[in-house]
Amino acid sequence: MTAPVLLSDQEEWTKFKTGFKKSYEAPDEESRRFEIFQNNLKNIKEHNEKFAKGEVTYTQGVNQFADLTPEEFKNRFTGYRGKPKGSN
Repeated sequence: MTAPVLLSDQEEWTKFKTGFKKSYEAPDEESRRFEIFQNNLKNIKEHNEKFAKGEVTYTQGVNQFADLTPEEFKNRFTGYRGKPKGSN
C-alpha cells in the first residue's frame, strides 16, 4: 500500500480553481480567497485527523464553497428566502 500524495496548499488551490472553474477579477481578490481557502483547508485537515483517531464519525473535504468564509456561506446560502412569486 502506498502513502497518499500530499499536495501543497498552492497545488490544492490550483486543483480547486480548475475543478470548480473558479476565477477572480483582481489579484488582491484571488489573494484574499487563497487565504480563506488555506484556513478552510487547515480546518478540513484537522477534522480529518480527528476522524482517523476515531474522535468524529465523518470526514470533510474541499468543495465549491472552500473559498468562502463561514459568514459568507451563511449569508449567501442559508436563511429564509420568502415564498415564490405567485404563491399564496
